[in-house]
Amino acid sequence: MAGYIGTVPAPQATQIRQTFTATASQTTFGTAGYTVGFIDVFLNGVKLIDSTDYTATNGSEVVLTTGAAVGDLLHVIAFTADDTASSMGGGKFKGDRGTFGSGGADIFRVHEQELNTDVTIDATENALASGPLTVASGVTLTVTTGGNLSIV
Repeated sequence: MAGYIGTVPAPQATQIRQTFTATASQTTFGTAGYTVGFIDVFLNGVKLIDSTDYTATNGSEVVLTTGAAVGDLLHVIAFTADDTASSMGGGKFKGDRGTFGSGGADIFRVHEQELNTDVTIDATENALASGPLTVASGVTLTVTTGGNLSIV
């Protein structure tokens, strides 16, 4: 979020957008995948209503209640939430107010002890971790010239 001033909102989300051109009376459209409940479907620009105009219950197909006409455009937008506190080892805060995700303001910062995803610290970045820290087999930790990594 280059240029953003303030706390980065979490969780972050991404979108996968797909467009399909319908054949005569087509009802089933195979998608690249989605999480049930995190999908928007549009037919010729009109948003469809889940469970009324279509069903999307298996994570891979969208099934229209009524078949589309030849040349109709079906747009599918699948949303994926990425909770950086849990999915990427972002850690937690602990203290007087209990345990929080990545946005708490308590005194202790708790995180994993093993790096299990490739990470590059860019030349314009500073990174901080508390030890001991191990790097899993097959995982690469790269600190680019000009970048800084401090382990305390």
